Amino acid sequence: MWTAQHWTWKNPRTFITSGGLGTMGYGLPSAIGAQVAKPQALVIDIDGDASFNMTLNELSSAVQAGVPIKILLLNNEEQGMVTQWQSLFYQNRYSHTHQLNPNFIKLAQAMGLKAMHVSKLANLNKSLEEFVSTPGPVLLEVEVEKKVPVLPMVPAGKGLDEFISFDPEVEKEQNRVRHQRTNGEF
Repeated sequence: MWTAQHWTWKNPRTFITSGGLGTMGYGLPSAIGAQVAKPQALVIDIDGDASFNMTLNELSSAVQAGVPIKILLLNNEEQGMVTQWQSLFYQNRYSHTHQLNPNFIKLAQAMGLKAMHVSKLANLNKSLEEFVSTPGPVLLEVEVEKKVPVLPMVPAGKGLDEFISFDPEVEKEQNRVRHQRTNGEF
């Protein structure tokens, strides 16, 4: 969802998506299939940690098939889209959307991939250059902020013309939650 809003594609048939249907676990197997179909292409799976957790065992398939996919893993330790719904429509009553992830670096290395980790924005560009230039499959885990909404979105039961874009009240609530987290109140 984030990628679709922030990336510009220059060539047709270079973006594969579940179409915004919330299909968790779609990214990694799709990337493997895309790489098999176009072996000379640079294939990057941009995946959230919750989605990735559903099919992470396919790392082994990528290595065994010899596909040089690149996995850019955005880790916020939550099911971000579900958390967003719970924030916007259920007064922050979070239910089963925050998670304890495995050590993705050790997991990827155990499956035979090169693995890298970024937690500071200052290190991102250098890590991305290494990520893209690494031969074979590689995983780059990037720690990202929690509770950041993906907007615009269409609420359940609403028409496409009733989408939510920026809402000052939502922004105010997010700032309150960030303040609580920063001060150890969360």
